Amino acid sequence: MIGNDQVARFAEFMLAFRRSRTQELPRSLFGEPSWDFLLELFVADARGVRMTGRQISERHQTSPAVASRWLKHLSAEGLIIGDGSGDLDDELTLSGAAMEKMERLLQTASVEKHVGLDNPRRR
Repeated sequence: MIGNDQVARFAEFMLAFRRSRTQELPRSLFGEPSWDFLLELFVADARGVRMTGRQISERHQTSPAVASRWLKHLSAEGLIIGDGSGDLDDELTLSGAAMEKMERLLQTASVEKHVGLDNPRRR
């Protein structure tokens, strides 16, 4: 990671919020396993740890079959590095290109969040 702790904290906030939604609303309303994988791997990189697909799928209560399919797809897209066969027990990391894209996206979202909250005309 380029060292932007604020962006990593924003990603952690997004993950916590995404998990908390199911306390109020049915889990069946939400489902974006690929985004969960990307966010989790981004935060893991910022913390200097590695995660497996199984850890991520269990954290988000995604079925192993669905998680495996998304791992294959994310690998084929060149976004994650690990076992492209969908093995949930391999350690994963974001590719360099994915890391740069996630940093830009999260930085933009973080700025937009602050601009929108601080500027009453944007509401």
